[in-house]
Amino acid sequence: MSATRQFGTIRKLPSGRFQARYSHLGKQVGAKDTFATKTDARRWLSNIETDLARGDHFDESAGRVRFGVYALRWLEERALRPRTREMYESQLRKWILPTFEMVTLNDVVTRDVRSWRAGLLQTHLAENSVAKVYRLFRTIMETAVEDGMIRANPVKLKGAAKEKIHLRPEVTFKDVVRLAEVVEPQFSALVWAAATSGLRFGELTALRRSDVDPETGQLRVLRSLAFVKGVGPVFGPPKTESGERMVSLDSTTLEILRKHMDSFTEPAADALVFRSVKGCPLLNRYFHPSWTRAKRNADVNPEIRFHDLRHLAGTTAASAGASTKEIMARLGHSTPDASLRYLKATEARDAEIAAGMGDRIARELL
Repeated sequence: MSATRQFGTIRKLPSGRFQARYSHLGKQVGAKDTFATKTDARRWLSNIETDLARGDHFDESAGRVRFGVYALRWLEERALRPRTREMYESQLRKWILPTFEMVTLNDVVTRDVRSWRAGLLQTHLAENSVAKVYRLFRTIMETAVEDGMIRANPVKLKGAAKEKIHLRPEVTFKDVVRLAEVVEPQFSALVWAAATSGLRFGELTALRRSDVDPETGQLRVLRSLAFVKGVGPVFGPPKTESGERMVSLDSTTLEILRKHMDSFTEPAADALVFRSVKGCPLLNRYFHPSWTRAKRNADVNPEIRFHDLRHLAGTTAASAGASTKEIMARLGHSTPDASLRYLKATEARDAEIAAGMGDRIARELL
């Protein structure tokens, strides 16, 4: 009777350790590590044989690609907005590759990820910036799982990807009125539209005359303006997949925008609604000095950012009774997380209402 044929091969190395290999799909596959005993090597081969029989085989040799090579290829293959691509490449080269560039995908382990993140938190990077870099690392490694390079994602630290919501200075519509009054006339409508429409700065500055429908009072958001290093002003898609949208304006904002276009926008359908003082695409670097002066002259909190006007639009919509989905649609959010913050912002007002109810009940019970 013939002996049962063994699966795979085991070879003793000069070091005294054992190397295990097996054949799969016409190629030889070796274990990632060597083994101290022949029994350990045989046990590993037995597990591989069982996985093959169950259709659950995983080729560990696929993950021997260096992270740096895989990450840069990942970046090249992504359809990203120019500004996003620039940001991802910067995050990779500055904060991830210095530690993991030469490490194979197989050898990226959670304990090293934890140490790497702890090191970032000790640099000048803000905690939320560390969360952004961590999310990029996690996404790349998740793609490696999908590509069959590794079994599981080792970038899995609980809570590490979540950004903290920092309380911003409160902006009121009285502030908006003062800011719109003191800023350069060609930017007055920009300030007001930001506070009521909730469009991002790049979305506002990418608007063309044909994107404004004076009959329906709607803005058609199709693109966003950004500055790309080495290129200059670039028009691309909005920030998120939900960024392309129609946004209705209130009658006051619509009238302000009409007057602005009559005075400052060229008559051509593709003319930019908002431009710099010199008539160029309005990048934030050109607008920022005007915004700083306006805050000073309007005597408002100097910590207010232009983006806080978008927050004001979101909280106003929530106070007006908009649901999470409606806020998402209006502001171009792809997930409910960002929109929920505006609903939470109405909790303070709800407390005021409850207090008023308590006073009224107390008066009626007297």
